[in-house]
Amino acid sequence: MQIGAAIYPGLICIALALPALPALGQETAPAPVADLEPPPPPVLAPVLYAYATLASTSSVEQSCWQVLIPERQYLVRQENAKPWLLRNAVPLIGAAMGGFTGGFLLKRHATAAVYKRWSVPVIVGSAGAGFVLGPGGVTGAVVGGAIGDKLGKHKPAITAAGMIGGALAGKALWDMVFPPAVPPEPPSGPDDDIPVEVFLRDKQCGTRLQTAHSQSVYRVGYRFNDEERVAELPYDPGEALLVSASGEITGPARKRLD
Repeated sequence: MQIGAAIYPGLICIALALPALPALGQETAPAPVADLEPPPPPVLAPVLYAYATLASTSSVEQSCWQVLIPERQYLVRQENAKPWLLRNAVPLIGAAMGGFTGGFLLKRHATAAVYKRWSVPVIVGSAGAGFVLGPGGVTGAVVGGAIGDKLGKHKPAITAAGMIGGALAGKALWDMVFPPAVPPEPPSGPDDDIPVEVFLRDKQCGTRLQTAHSQSVYRVGYRFNDEERVAELPYDPGEALLVSASGEITGPARKRLD
């Protein structure tokens, strides 16, 4: 009896609460969702002008490259690269031969007083002539002078003429047998023939300015809302741009403007 008395009041409460459940469900219904409007489509903005800006970067680099140079220029450079003593070995030998020959002939054919007075000028002059004429010229002068002295019966004028002729002939013969390392410069007169020139391939090294150009952006002017605007774009805009209502460029237009 005590258990039934305890359950009975609970059942009565449940029975009284059941009619109120539908009303409670109606009062807690979800609120209606507001309708969202889509953003307005972008508009066409005509492009007034567009030009690409180029960015350039320059740097100084050490590099080598192939060049063509005349053969004579190459030989001159090779000759100048030699030590001075080696480069002038033949003229120095000619100077020594000329100075010795001049002093020897003066001492043999002149008196002691004349030799003492003129030995230095004669030796220096003969050495200078030997430097210009070379060993071949000095040898030719000695041979020519001896022939002229014998044929002219010791006449100074004939002996001198023989020495001059022998010097020129000796130099020409020497240059023919031993041609110079650098050929003479060709004539460059207005009436002279242009000689056949040989070119050699050579490598030249030095610093060069390297400049690299790259296309960076397009500077574009367009009209939007009756207002001229300028923007920088990474692409060619074409004839028109698509611009949102807020003024933001969304991309190039895909159709032509009539």
